[in-house]
Amino acid sequence: MIEEVGTVVELKSKMIAVVMCTKSSLCENCATNGNCALGDDDKTRLIEVHNPLAAEVGEQVRIATTTKSFLQSSFLLYIVPLIALVIGAIAGLLVGEKIPTGLDPNLLSAIFGVFFMSGSFVILRVGSSVLNKESYMPKIIEILKEEL
Repeated sequence: MIEEVGTVVELKSKMIAVVMCTKSSLCENCATNGNCALGDDDKTRLIEVHNPLAAEVGEQVRIATTTKSFLQSSFLLYIVPLIALVIGAIAGLLVGEKIPTGLDPNLLSAIFGVFFMSGSFVILRVGSSVLNKESYMPKIIEILKEEL
């Protein structure tokens, strides 16, 4: 389980909340450091989470996501487009070598690779609406009590 602590800053619906978390040491080594939805001061980030405990705005909460869902979503976002790029590049090279198009096979390979990768992003964007969003979202697992 990957866990973070943060404060609920917005309720999008009865079951969806936005939590502001402080960037942790895990963020420093993350490949997407700086690309996630950051807060106002570059030291915080905003995370949309499933809210089964009905946390209210201002409450401090512990959120968690399973390693399995983290790896699955990472695979979809990073590996699938990379695979599409390689398949497109190979297809472009084969087409360029087998069919006389008048274009350099390497140029055709690059064009096909970019086209396939862009297509994978479009397919993932459209296909993500079919997926159950809550299964990939982190969820609030505990409402923390304020210490006096």
